[in-house]
Amino acid sequence: MAKRDFIFIDEAGDPGEETPYFIQGLLHITDESLKKINVHLGAFRYFGNVDKELKSTKLNGLQKQKLLAVLKCAVVESGFVAATSVFVSKENYVGRYIKEAPGLPPKDATRFRHFMIRRLLEFHFKNNKVQSDTVEIIFDRIHPGEEKERYLKNYLRKLGALSLLPNFLHIIQVDSRYVELLQLTDWIAGAVKEKYFTHPERDFNDFFDYVKVKQIYD
Repeated sequence: MAKRDFIFIDEAGDPGEETPYFIQGLLHITDESLKKINVHLGAFRYFGNVDKELKSTKLNGLQKQKLLAVLKCAVVESGFVAATSVFVSKENYVGRYIKEAPGLPPKDATRFRHFMIRRLLEFHFKNNKVQSDTVEIIFDRIHPGEEKERYLKNYLRKLGALSLLPNFLHIIQVDSRYVELLQLTDWIAGAVKEKYFTHPERDFNDFFDYVKVKQIYD
């Protein structure tokens, strides 16, 4: 049995008005699947001569295929790897925090980001269960200030106390440059961006057989 669950979350787009989309991506692994992924990522870097970040925008088509193979192998060998994404097309979104409208709260990029994180986690845990008694959630560094970081932690812990989400032992922000699993999560969010917004003509092979995706409208 796994001893710890790790939830990695990264995003694509802007929670304000700079992009027409906002995407949250999630990668869920355990301490057992982490061992398998690390082995395959090491081989991917060594044999592919890859020394850059595994960011979606920095990978070519062949490298993305090989990363998908890493994901597939980890699923088969470890028994548990899950990936999820939710996204908003702001043109079609009628919910809170994006637009000023009667009956809605005022625009607030921070609250919108946190709301989307909640929707992502709710959707993910509707389809997947925690594999251990200890769950840790790791974000790419989305909040530079301590006040917003504390607000995010309090928000998630409140949802856990209400049994709407798991109770997270640790809620951490880190720089994805030194955390490969966050880079992998960026690749997931980036693929959703390409499929639904920027490059729908591209061949994603069977990538979306391994990633559950939901569009949020409200």
